[in-house]
Amino acid sequence: MVEVKVAGKMLALSPMIKEELKGIPIDTKLKFHFHRAIFNENTFCLLETKKEENHASVNCLRLAERLKNILHLPVVFLFRNLQFVERNRLIDRGVYFIVSDKFAFLPFLIINYKETVKKKTEELSSVAQYILLYHLQIDDINGWSMADMEQKSPYTYVTISRAFKNLEELQLCKIEMDESRVKRIFFEGTKKEVWEHSLAYLKNPVKKILYYDDIVTDLSFTEGGSAALAHYTSLNPDETKTYVMDTKGYKNLQHNSISVNKNDIEGSICIEIWNYPPLHQNYADPLSLYLTLRDDRDPRTEKELEIMINKLWL
Repeated sequence: MVEVKVAGKMLALSPMIKEELKGIPIDTKLKFHFHRAIFNENTFCLLETKKEENHASVNCLRLAERLKNILHLPVVFLFRNLQFVERNRLIDRGVYFIVSDKFAFLPFLIINYKETVKKKTEELSSVAQYILLYHLQIDDINGWSMADMEQKSPYTYVTISRAFKNLEELQLCKIEMDESRVKRIFFEGTKKEVWEHSLAYLKNPVKKILYYDDIVTDLSFTEGGSAALAHYTSLNPDETKTYVMDTKGYKNLQHNSISVNKNDIEGSICIEIWNYPPLHQNYADPLSLYLTLRDDRDPRTEKELEIMINKLWL
């Protein structure tokens, strides 16, 4: 008989008898071993796959709901191995499962156990910051699922899943499960209130600055710095041109341009390499721009930044 450990304890298992499985389709019986499992005096059905294969989360959800109505017991899937993305999608659907003795998602037992203990989140990741700023400036994402966000951003489902969790852990949003067991994100309050609440966690997106005397290329750029601020306000821009891009954009620039006198000190062109891609095409988005310039002590810049931000909430 299979042995399963959850939260350091061995499950009490016994095979479910033929009479208990009345009403269950034959093909389902052929795919799984049915075990009656007991943990801390709570009984549930543990489904062990007979073949080393993982099932799509939506199929697992439907099967679990059908079997629960027949067996009148919570249904839990047992997997020997599970990819990270598969695990997250099962969790998003609210499917109960165990991965050997490594991971258990059993919320009906108030258990979400993992071998490794993660540190408490204390800062906002770059992807989480991108998503939050997208919500504040591009489109209201209240009620969006991770799959919805994946379609509108340059990030994968798994990366977005981590970012959603990061935002929730910092209490910047709430993640709620709908009737289809799909997790959806919700921000509380007005966009101005969300912005002010998140300011302590928002970081300057610039991770590296480079200067050039000239760049010859057919590529188009997103402008940042004083030129972008001048676009949103009445400030006069500096002579130095500032262009913003993420690491992928900078690699593209390197392969499709001829540059003159690259250095870390000064030049007529400034390249800011960001931790996430620009949210706007022609000019850096106002909130990211604010984060790049908020430490500038020039009174004119401080005043115009305040004007730019206040315009967003009108």
